[in-house]
Amino acid sequence: MNGARKQVSPAMNEDPTIPINLAHQHERPEMHAASTTWGDFHLLERVGVGGFGEVYRAWDPNLQREVALKLLLPGVAGGEAEYRAMLREARALASVRHPNIVPVYGINRHDGRVGFWTDFVRGKTLSVLVGEQGTFGAREAALIGLDVARALSAVHLAGLLHRDIKAENVMREEGGRILLMDFGLSALDQRESNIAGTPNYMAPELFEGGQSTAGTDLYALGVLLYFLVSGEYPVRLGGLTPREALAEFPKRKPLMDLRPDLPESLLRAVSTALEMDPAKRFSSAGQLASALAESLGTHEPPAIPAAPDRAERERARRKWILVGLLAVAGLSLPVAWYGTHRNASQGVNGADSTVSGAANDQFLKAQDLLLRSYKETNLAEAVKGFQEVLKTDANNARAQARLGTAYFAQHGYRDDPKLLKLAKESSNQAIHLQPELAAPYITLARIAALEGDTELATLRVKKALELDPRSAEAYGAQGEVYEAQGRNKEAVAAYLQAIALAPDDWRWPMSLGVAEFGRGNIPESIVQLQRAIELAPDNAMGFYDLSIAHRQSGNLQQARIDLEHALALDPTARYYAALGSLLLFEGKFDQAAEMEKKALALNPGRYEAASDLAAAYAWSGTHHDEAVLAYHKAIDLEEAEHLKRPQDPVLAATLADDYAALGNSTKSLVLARQALALAPDDPTVNYKVGETYEGLGRRDEAIPLIAKALASGYNAYEFEHNPQLASLRSDPKFAAALKAQKERKQ
Repeated sequence: MNGARKQVSPAMNEDPTIPINLAHQHERPEMHAASTTWGDFHLLERVGVGGFGEVYRAWDPNLQREVALKLLLPGVAGGEAEYRAMLREARALASVRHPNIVPVYGINRHDGRVGFWTDFVRGKTLSVLVGEQGTFGAREAALIGLDVARALSAVHLAGLLHRDIKAENVMREEGGRILLMDFGLSALDQRESNIAGTPNYMAPELFEGGQSTAGTDLYALGVLLYFLVSGEYPVRLGGLTPREALAEFPKRKPLMDLRPDLPESLLRAVSTALEMDPAKRFSSAGQLASALAESLGTHEPPAIPAAPDRAERERARRKWILVGLLAVAGLSLPVAWYGTHRNASQGVNGADSTVSGAANDQFLKAQDLLLRSYKETNLAEAVKGFQEVLKTDANNARAQARLGTAYFAQHGYRDDPKLLKLAKESSNQAIHLQPELAAPYITLARIAALEGDTELATLRVKKALELDPRSAEAYGAQGEVYEAQGRNKEAVAAYLQAIALAPDDWRWPMSLGVAEFGRGNIPESIVQLQRAIELAPDNAMGFYDLSIAHRQSGNLQQARIDLEHALALDPTARYYAALGSLLLFEGKFDQAAEMEKKALALNPGRYEAASDLAAAYAWSGTHHDEAVLAYHKAIDLEEAEHLKRPQDPVLAATLADDYAALGNSTKSLVLARQALALAPDDPTVNYKVGETYEGLGRRDEAIPLIAKALASGYNAYEFEHNPQLASLRSDPKFAAALKAQKERKQ
């Protein structure tokens, strides 16, 4: 983790930065480890202690990162059978990958002590937040509950139970993410007594000797929601015998008596979760999540922050053009996804109720195609469909609005300025015809964000949300605006809100997956992109994006499988070129060349494919003449594109690299310096310019740039498998530079 540890005042006798809560914790622990190592781990700081064990902030030298290490006290899990049972549970939990769950990385036994380790999370538990800030509002509590319910759904799907959901076991990370924690001691808690959990959160059947179930987890989540909005518990059961506890349940205080101001839908959701009879509770965490999502529609959206200053806008403009960290090996994650939002002012299928007959059918068909905008041919048909509707009824505002959306989505594929102009014209015409429509403001906001005018984009998103506060599309657009401003944490929150409003829409987990990739959260990016594919299995673009995330994670085999799925669904130049790039760095040069030639056959102007084809020939060592011709072809294509986009630093860096491959140092150096001037901190630019300098024999300039790129998250696999960088990789100066850059990042 970067930066100094955040110091906060503990509440309820707990350290707010402890990533795994310990039961029976009575006081803030001393911050000194009794030992300095456990196995390979270096114990940096003890941050928690309890009746079963203690938690350390530790350093994992193998993975080179901080972890939270929980060491059980000697004798707590001393038997072989007990250790094996814990090992099975840890393995099962490690298989659960969800953005709202702290992942378990491993479990082992050293020096007579069992330990397991997870991410070290910096933030505050919900109990600390309630102690410091007071109770939550209805909207914020529902959003937290929604995240916990989703996490719990993933746990239950894996055949596991949590057994101890409570405010101390849910953390708000510093970036705002909600994390469900501390599965590890649930089995031990149950071993120590016949009852598993924390009394105030336990369902009545547990006090009757019943077993923990998904229903008891849901009951505990109901208590958590009750606590978040009231600061109280439905009934206090600590220190009571089971018989005494059962006698207290009839005395429970209804939440309405404490918070009569809460929306009826939220009160109903909490009441259902807290039903005494398990059969009357929600049947699954997904049902509770749906109820909470419904309650969110009763409130106005949060205020939109003020626009940033001019300097920040300029930085955002450059970042938006570059797509920063999303550019991996010449690839970029496309933006072409918005279709339809169905609101109360539309017909049951989202159509304009004033349109009838054939025109209405045409509108619905076009709208459905637009919703599946992950295939370019669908967009072309959608455009034709909306145009046909407008031929019948030129004043159809909804058709005009959706035509603007379709034009903008097409621009995501073609990068044609004419399409942006058409998108603006159609959207403005829709507003002229029907000013209360949110859809055209959403499209105009996205266009403004793309063009770098985030102040205008913010105003248009605000207008869209005023017109339709429950629009998932509006929150999706808000996420794009935040990304354009470089405010990735807020972007993630906006996409999560879109998911809450439309949980079955593939677009929002896909947007979230791309945003998480941009933040460097590759595991979460993979989870979200997989969810998008589950919702739309024919989404070739989803498989393509997922392949990039898997490639960045080092899982090349899965990345290849993803691309093969994408090609089976939609054999386009983009996907052939991506597969060729992947094969190139696997050393399969002939196969890579074949893929790039297929890409160029489908799109002769795709300069990335031409550049990778040249590299495949050059790196094979047997196709020198073909390599020279391919580099000349790539440079011709890149120069033509460079005339259109002279301020694109990634393109300038790519062109510099190809000139260097032909030995043209004069042009290469001019372009390399231009790229660095435009984006001095972009990892893709740093890597490509470093590669260029190495090719020109300027290693002293290449080393710091490549080291900086790798320390900033550039794909290490690509670096390690580039034959042109073999000599640099073995240079002690490079090893020292990379180490220094990584230390600077910590």
